[in-house]
Amino acid sequence: MAFGGGQWWSWLLAVLAVLLEAALLAALLMAVSQSKAQTEVFTETMRLEGCWDESRMKKQSLGKDFQFMKKNFFVRLITYPLNLIPFAGAALYSAINATFIGWDYMDRYFDAIKLPSKLQRIEVLGEEKSDCMALFSRSTYDDDNEYARFGFIVAFLEATPIIGSVFFPLTNACAAALFACDIERAGGPSILVLPPAGEDAAAIADAGSTVPATTGTESSSLPYATDSK
Repeated sequence: MAFGGGQWWSWLLAVLAVLLEAALLAALLMAVSQSKAQTEVFTETMRLEGCWDESRMKKQSLGKDFQFMKKNFFVRLITYPLNLIPFAGAALYSAINATFIGWDYMDRYFDAIKLPSKLQRIEVLGEEKSDCMALFSRSTYDDDNEYARFGFIVAFLEATPIIGSVFFPLTNACAAALFACDIERAGGPSILVLPPAGEDAAAIADAGSTVPATTGTESSSLPYATDSK
């Protein structure tokens, strides 16, 4: 027996279902391709700046490109409709999610130097706390938080109608690489240079012990790399 008894609406539903499947597949392929392109732009920018250390850093794996659950995902999903309000809504959305979006972009750098997730959280949020606690913490939105300032700018650019979600993710990946180069030239993430207030220096050193040192006979100039001799 034909689907829907051969009624006209059954054919309409079938066409809509096929179009929906095609749209979902296209969105998936575009998201993965865009993430892969961002990784390549990020890595090559750091190489051109002379800050990519092949012996110490590793490019983000392809598996990470399939990770669609971004940091603070549900809050970003709930607040996304704010982007429908011209300028003011996009600015409010960017302000609420700034720190987590900045963290997402810098995740490629943290992965490259194999910075443990605990130290990433302290580096970005100032202390080890959950996403929910960070959302209502003033320090998350502090003007001194470089990740929040960076995240606000990239989020606001991506909220630009039409070209925002297509063009700016690539330029923002380049900006993230330049930000990472500035961190490298300053000696690496601050969490590995100076222990945060209230944290025991020895505990921080133990937590960061998985961060690999530069291999070879010469010791690295970066303070978080140990002598390989």
